[in-house]
Amino acid sequence: MKDAENCKGLSAFNDLLDHYGDILPGNPDDLFDWLREQPQDMLLSLLAFAAAHSVNAVEPKFCQRKGDVAQADQLARALDVDMTDWFEPTADNYFNHVNRTTIELAVAEAKGKEAELSVRAVKKKGEAVLIAERLVSGSGWLPGPVRIAEEAATETGCAGDEAEFSQAAE
Repeated sequence: MKDAENCKGLSAFNDLLDHYGDILPGNPDDLFDWLREQPQDMLLSLLAFAAAHSVNAVEPKFCQRKGDVAQADQLARALDVDMTDWFEPTADNYFNHVNRTTIELAVAEAKGKEAELSVRAVKKKGEAVLIAERLVSGSGWLPGPVRIAEEAATETGCAGDEAEFSQAAE
């Protein structure tokens, strides 16, 4: 991650880490007694935070860890996570890292065939990236690796492999 300071999710996670670091007892011997005194909502919040450290939603190439992504998707659906609140594709975090075909497909999916033609018409990838960033901004479109898979698609644990592997990055 090149620009961790601007990652909303990481920032929120670090804020929670600071919060719990401030309220948890410093001495591990005091932790159990402290936990017994806490209200249920605090315990559930702390449990969710602790569990979040074990969730892995990164799609490994060729799905070596098939269950991880499916479990993360299932958890995200149960929690009604909206990834558009946490990620918007930009030149720096997405479009500079994929090939022209993928850029064109992204714009077509987000804004339609007419918009795709404006990306296709430019000669240099850098121009295509800037046009794609502008067109996709605010549309709610998300690249495949950031999307939360629908329930039926996660049964194999490798949702979207065929489409993603058919497009090689430059």
